[in-house]
Amino acid sequence: MSELSSAWFPLRYHEKQCAAWRTQARFLLLACGRRSGKTLLAKRRVVRYLPIQKPWRDPMYFYAMPTYGQCKRVAWDDIVALIPPRWIAKKSESELCVRTIFGSSLWLCGLDNPARIEGSGWDGGVVDESSDIKPGAWGRSIRPALSDRNGWAWRIGVPKRFGVGAVEFRRACEEAAAGKLPDHEFYTWPSSDVLPDYEIASAARELDARDFAEQYGATWQEIGGRIFYAFDDVQNVTDRAQFVGGRRIIVGCDFNVDPMCWVVGHAASDGLVVFDEIFMRDANTQRALDELDRRYNQPQPYAFGWDFIGDASSRARKTSAAMSDYMIIKNDKRFLNSRVFFPEANPPVADRFAACNALACNALGKRRWLVNPRCKRLREDVRVRAYAQGTREPDDKNPDVGHMSDAVGYVIHRLWPVVIDLSGEPGAAVGGMM
Repeated sequence: MSELSSAWFPLRYHEKQCAAWRTQARFLLLACGRRSGKTLLAKRRVVRYLPIQKPWRDPMYFYAMPTYGQCKRVAWDDIVALIPPRWIAKKSESELCVRTIFGSSLWLCGLDNPARIEGSGWDGGVVDESSDIKPGAWGRSIRPALSDRNGWAWRIGVPKRFGVGAVEFRRACEEAAAGKLPDHEFYTWPSSDVLPDYEIASAARELDARDFAEQYGATWQEIGGRIFYAFDDVQNVTDRAQFVGGRRIIVGCDFNVDPMCWVVGHAASDGLVVFDEIFMRDANTQRALDELDRRYNQPQPYAFGWDFIGDASSRARKTSAAMSDYMIIKNDKRFLNSRVFFPEANPPVADRFAACNALACNALGKRRWLVNPRCKRLREDVRVRAYAQGTREPDDKNPDVGHMSDAVGYVIHRLWPVVIDLSGEPGAAVGGMM
């Protein structure tokens, strides 16, 4: 320890920081308040591993942030200052890399292009500002790169409502906190554990309650302007939402390629029961049908009928495919007694959202849209999907957000639309069937 520079000190004792430092877990998630010491701890953690010998000659570590510019501006000088000069064999600011006399190297990686971290076997690293990391970067680029060498990783950040990776980071933190992720630990602490009282009081005066609770209190806040405000993740979620043989199966389809999102349910006496979901990466309609067949047509085809419901955009033939998505479904003979419904034109998005909220909880307090707890993607989507600030347009910058709730919305608007008859004349259903 005598070699370590003065940049390492002083550090005050903090119980949870000490527990995080001493963890034996391979993966650690820290969702902590702003300026609460999580980044200081993480930078020291990755530097601490540089002199540790491995069976191979070239141990490699990374410190990753959302962009290359952030790495250079925020992390480079601090990390170089933490490395004892005697350890450094070579450093390159243009590459953002430090090579050591031990054969190890530390790279700063911007994840604006997640491919930067691929192609190498990493021994460990830190992902900072995790709420702003592109969705899918962890699962498709970072985690696989740790497999060859059984590498470790810390994922750290403020528990933000907004941010392109906020949904994914929150999901990982909640699952780790609940003990659902093997080899993971989760810690959280507020800024008030570290910052002086006057700074906390100043921030409290300047920020609204939710921003303060998020940025300094390190607590997850519900997003303002929620689109599906009537859906409650406790009251609308129940184990009673189950598959029942003898009823037609309803499949709501969003035909996005990545992800492909379908919901699976029944029409109950006066509402919708969603008992399953299909979420697939880099998929197509045929792959989704294969998965549906595997789940519900085995060991013999389900004979009580299927209703497939989606949006209007997938009716048209495409130059990239021999048939439209609906024709692929209609021509799949594995699904007995199937019907394919589509609207002639997409309804206003506001009408679809209104129908969903009315079914989730009407003015009498009745909840007619029930969801099985296993439908985690759907539940998450309706919880986090919100309007862009100051508009009535969905804020769907996260490419994973919106598709699952659209899939269920097509079903609800088709079967339980909100109809306000001002003329007294009976209305006509809009749509088509194949």
